[in-house]
Amino acid sequence: MNTLHLKYAVEVEKAGSITKAADRLRVNQPNLSKTIRELEETFGAEIFMRTSKGMVPTRKGVEFLACAKDVLAQVAKMENLFTDRSARSIYFSVSVPRASYISYAFTEFIKSVQPVKEIDVIYRETNSVTAIENVMDGESNIGIIRCRSDLDDYFTTLFREKRLRFELVREFEYLVLMSAQHPLAWGPAVDCPGLNEYIEITHGDSELALSPRYGCRRAGAGGRRGEIAIYERGSQFEILRRIPLTYMWVSPVPEDVLSTFSLVQKKALPKKPLHRDYLISRRGYRFSDEDRAFVEKLTSMAKLGEGAV
Repeated sequence: MNTLHLKYAVEVEKAGSITKAADRLRVNQPNLSKTIRELEETFGAEIFMRTSKGMVPTRKGVEFLACAKDVLAQVAKMENLFTDRSARSIYFSVSVPRASYISYAFTEFIKSVQPVKEIDVIYRETNSVTAIENVMDGESNIGIIRCRSDLDDYFTTLFREKRLRFELVREFEYLVLMSAQHPLAWGPAVDCPGLNEYIEITHGDSELALSPRYGCRRAGAGGRRGEIAIYERGSQFEILRRIPLTYMWVSPVPEDVLSTFSLVQKKALPKKPLHRDYLISRRGYRFSDEDRAFVEKLTSMAKLGEGAV
């Protein structure tokens, strides 16, 4: 067994079939099947179940593949130790929810990176399901997962089951973001039922899709006037600014964003459940200098936003 074989097994898990994995790896399908069988013989147990839906990891296979990803990550770090630092590239990958304080932390992180010959950075804004999958598959080395406080046990149990380390980054109450010209912008707080008369701007994909209990709207039940689903944050802010009858639910937004787009953020009544942002990574993964630098900026930005209204 060598690291190439581990890479093959991880790719089979991602592809869900020997045929697709062989195409991606550019190897012969029979040889790939043979490699997987030899791995299973060495491991002493089946790694994959052959089903009508493709190759599915067994319970033991899930543990094996998690260890394989950790080994491959450590091998990559060891290879970097022997690379000429003047020629090495900076690699950083993260999956996060759409949140202004996180994007600002990322911007500050990029500004702090010393010039190098190559910078390979992947910043994915996505929902919690995809973020967890990206970290487990090694597509992202770290991720940030947003969950409601009353579902904290569900998520922390899930992290442990998926062999993910987790650390609380921030706890906050969702606020209502709107134009400074919005009819409800003048009071100290916003009454949630009153929002049903206005248009809600939402993210194009669900932030929290891991539990069916997330089917409820944060603004409360009732006949809302409408909804506009937007994927890109800049467009969301522009719509809020240009169409004063719109609003959006957000984690506390930095003051720079509010002033740039002429927006205000208000607390809502009745109060909404607290939310938590967790930093996750694969168990056994050792943070790079870039990971630590980003987390430092993230923590600082979260503290700056505490108590924002």
